[in-house]
Order: sequence, then structure tokens, then C-alpha cells
Amino acid sequence: MVDSSALLGTQALLWLVLIATVCVVIALLGQVRYFYRRIAPLGALAPTMSAVNHLEAIELETVSGDLISIGGMNSNGKSQLLLFISGSCPISRKMIPIAVDFTRREKLELLFCGDDALDAQKSAISMLGIPEQAFVNEGMIGQRLGVDRVPFAVLLGADGHVVARGLVNSLEHLESLLGVQETGHASLQSFMTANPGALAP
Repeated sequence: MVDSSALLGTQALLWLVLIATVCVVIALLGQVRYFYRRIAPLGALAPTMSAVNHLEAIELETVSGDLISIGGMNSNGKSQLLLFISGSCPISRKMIPIAVDFTRREKLELLFCGDDALDAQKSAISMLGIPEQAFVNEGMIGQRLGVDRVPFAVLLGADGHVVARGLVNSLEHLESLLGVQETGHASLQSFMTANPGALAP
């Protein structure tokens, strides 16, 4: 016959262990939130390749066959966001809807860029839902702007000046490109180096 007092004691011990585990998890979550507030998300990772800091107006042909102007003075006064992507890159595919929503909210012109076989690009952009008139398949523009990996974003001012650029894989990275205009630093990493006490409580 099972000793009822031993059974109750075992159950009580199990409850104590469960309660202690819950307390530890809650404490760990609190620490994670604390560190998240203390550590700013990294901005877009700046490229290592040499690149121009001002892009003169270039007229390029989109996948649809239309001509589009990149760089130089923008007649509508808007900044341009160039997003370099590849249809075979899962992170690129993730960034497409994020970039579309971001540029719509910030009132930026968005142009997708790539460098691949035309047939492959047409198939990819059809699958990804990108309008052919919003995609330029030209390697030269990426070389000028120091693009070495994708997804890579370049923010051009209305005068063709390269405001910021870098590898991106999240909305925060895109937002950090706009932050350059406010801080005057080419990247969040640069800002933190110049202002080591920025995260001090």
C-alpha cells in the first residue's frame, strides 16, 4: 500500500520545483528586457568596398524596358532608396515587403536592383510580386556604390548624394539609414564610437 504522506510530500516537492522554475524564467526574461534596452540594435553594416559618395544622374533600363533615372537632382525632391536583392536569397525575399512598407511610410522612392541573367530575374520578380518597371538588372550601378553582398540598401538624397548605405536584414536597419541624416554619422556603429556614453542611463 502506498504511503499517502510520502505521496503528498513528493507532490509538494514537485510543486516547489515548478514554482522555483517559473521564478527563474521570469527573472531571466527581466534580464533579457534590461539588456535589450541597454544594447541598441546594430545599424546597417557599412560596406568595405570603395564606392562613390555622389551619384551623377544615370539613365538605366528597367526589366520592363522603360528608362529610369537614378541619382543626380531628383525633380520631385524625394530621396531614393535602392535595394539590391537576389531572387535566390531568402533574406532578400524577406526584405521586399518590409522595404515597400518602409518607403511608402517615409515617402521615399524605391527601386530594386540586381545583377543576374535577365530571364532568371524576370522569373524571380514575378514570383516576388515586384513590378518590372521597379527593377533594374545592371551590375554597374552596384559596383559604383560598393555593393558586395545582398540584401544591400543605398539611400540617395534628392541631389544624388549617398546619404547612407549598408547590408540590411531588418526594418531597424532601414531606419538606421534615415538616422544618418539626423546624426551626421555614416552608420550607427560610427555614432556609438563617437558617443560612447549614448546608452548611459
